[in-house]
Amino acid sequence: EHDEAGNISRLVSREHGALEADLYIDCSGFHAALIGQAMGSPFRDVDHVLFANRALAMQVPYADPNRHIASSTIATAHEAGWTWDIGLENRRGVGYVYSNRHTSDERAEEVLRAYIGPEADGLTPRMLKFRLGYREKSWVKNCVAVGLSGGFLEPLESTGIVMIGVAADMLADLFPRTTDAFEPAARTYNRAIRERFLGQIDFLKLHYCLSRRRDGDFWIRNADRATWTDSLTERLDQWRQRPPSPHDFHSAHETFTYFSYCSVLYGMGF
Repeated sequence: EHDEAGNISRLVSREHGALEADLYIDCSGFHAALIGQAMGSPFRDVDHVLFANRALAMQVPYADPNRHIASSTIATAHEAGWTWDIGLENRRGVGYVYSNRHTSDERAEEVLRAYIGPEADGLTPRMLKFRLGYREKSWVKNCVAVGLSGGFLEPLESTGIVMIGVAADMLADLFPRTTDAFEPAARTYNRAIRERFLGQIDFLKLHYCLSRRRDGDFWIRNADRATWTDSLTERLDQWRQRPPSPHDFHSAHETFTYFSYCSVLYGMGF
């Protein structure tokens, strides 16, 4: 329920009745029950830049309980996306992140099973669907989005986890002590979150756009400069002449800085 000024005045819950607070933090995930549905903060799609919008995940038991456990996540490119392969104590967490505009769900499952091998027999994958983008405002009046309710890109660099930590840290620092402090805090928070998302979009796209693969439309489209952001295009044009520099990054709200870009650029033979 809203008050006359458009703030959330209270939540009415099934189990606990009316819940009243000064500040409401939306941790409802993709549902975005408060920031999206109640407060109407628009969602900015970025699926014209990033394409991987689905994942099939499997929990794969070890055939040999004494087998070697990988000490890092293994990411492997495939025809319409990539797989993660994470070694845990009693199982592997394996998933295929892909674009449903460039392959079918049935073909995606074939790719995942082929990657895992016989250990996938008898296992059923879990389907995950995600909308790529972010809220134009993650803080509206007395409602703050933290986590998936504020936006999501894709799992490639675990930016979803990063954004939860960033949001919690900023909320602690900016926490409004009086009602007249809400609006200034919201402006600072929204600007910082937006800059984080924009930087992450460029860095994720970097992994795809330099690929020399031409064995499918997914990779061909990623290499098309028309699908790059203006900021990434400008930087890559400069970096053909020189390596990335700290001077290329003007915001304190960068998840990935020049040395992160260097790692990908050198690794891709740029």
